[in-house]
Amino acid sequence: MNYVRIPEEIIQDVSISEKRVIIFSYLCCRRSLDDTVAFSITELVEWSKLKPNYRTGKINQKYWSVLERFTELNYIKTKLNFKRLTSEQKNSNEYLNVLINNEKFDMTERYGIIYFDELQKILNFKKELENNEIETNRISSSQILLVLSYIRLNMNRIPNKPRCCYRLLKTISDDIEISERYIKRIITILDKLNIVKYKEMKRNRYLDGEKNICFSTTPKVFADYKVYTKDDYGNHVIDQAYSWKNEMEAQIKFLENI
Repeated sequence: MNYVRIPEEIIQDVSISEKRVIIFSYLCCRRSLDDTVAFSITELVEWSKLKPNYRTGKINQKYWSVLERFTELNYIKTKLNFKRLTSEQKNSNEYLNVLINNEKFDMTERYGIIYFDELQKILNFKKELENNEIETNRISSSQILLVLSYIRLNMNRIPNKPRCCYRLLKTISDDIEISERYIKRIITILDKLNIVKYKEMKRNRYLDGEKNICFSTTPKVFADYKVYTKDDYGNHVIDQAYSWKNEMEAQIKFLENI
C-alpha cells in the first residue's frame, strides 16, 4: 500500500511554514531502501508544482528553512550547511544526499495518512478541477495537503464509532494557522476531488439573556470518501462495505443528541 504518514508533530508545528506537509511527503516518496533521499532544491520545488526562485525571501529559501527545521527535529540526520544553501544566488540542480531518521518517519501513533493517488490528485488539483466552477486562485497544493493531514490526524478510528472528524473551522484555523476563508475553500476542493466529504450541521438556535433569538456555530463533519481493508491474502483493497454517507449520518445523529 503506497501512502505517507505525516506525524502530528509536523502537522501542528506552526513555527514551520505551511509547506511542511508537502515537503515531508516528498521526502517519503523519494526515500530509498537505505533511508536516504537524493534531491535538488529545484527538483523539490518543481515537484510541488511551483517555480523555483532563489531570491531573498522567495520559495527556495522557504523550502530550505523547512528542511532546516526537520533537521533540528531529527527527521533528517545529515547535517547540511543551510547558511550556504539559503544564500546561493541560483536555482541549484546540485543533488544532495541526506539520511533520514527511519524511527521518526515510521511512527505508529498520531499521524495523518495520505495515499499516493490522493497526493497526485492534490498536486494536480487545478487540472483535475478545470471543468468545475470552483475557486482555486491563491490556493496551493501545500495548503490542501496540510488541511487533509489535519483532518486525517483527527479522524476517529475507534471501532464501532463513526469514522469521522468534526471540527469548527476556527479550531482548524487556530491549530494549523490557515485562514478560515481558505480552509472553507480547501474542504470544498477535497470534497470535489472525492478525497474527503463534508457536511455542515444545522446551527443551534437559542435565546440569550434578553430573550433575543441567537444561533450558535456548529462543527463541520468530515468522512473519508473511501477506506481500505485487507483481503484474505493480506492485500490492501477498497472496503466495499464502507459508506461515507452512513458514517456521516451516524456522526451527525450522535452530535445532535449530545
